Amino acid sequence: QEQYPDDKFEAILRRPAPRAMPEWRMKCLDCPGKLYNSGPGDTLQNYEVHLRNRQHRLRVNARLTQAPAS
Repeated sequence: QEQYPDDKFEAILRRPAPRAMPEWRMKCLDCPGKLYNSGPGDTLQNYEVHLRNRQHRLRVNARLTQAPAS
C-alpha cells in the first residue's frame, strides 16, 4: 500500500478444505473479477506484477481523474 497509495485492493483468506493450509489472495478493486495468489512464498510478487500492468494503471488513473475534489 505504501508503494502504490492510489491502488485499492482487499486481502482475502481462502481455506480450500477444512484441514488445508489457508491461502491469501489479493482482490483488485479497480479490476473487477481479478483475484491473485500471493507468492512465491509469502510475498506479493504476483500481485505487484498486476499493479504495474498497463491496463490496471489506466483504470486507476481513470478513477482518480473522475474522483471529485475534497
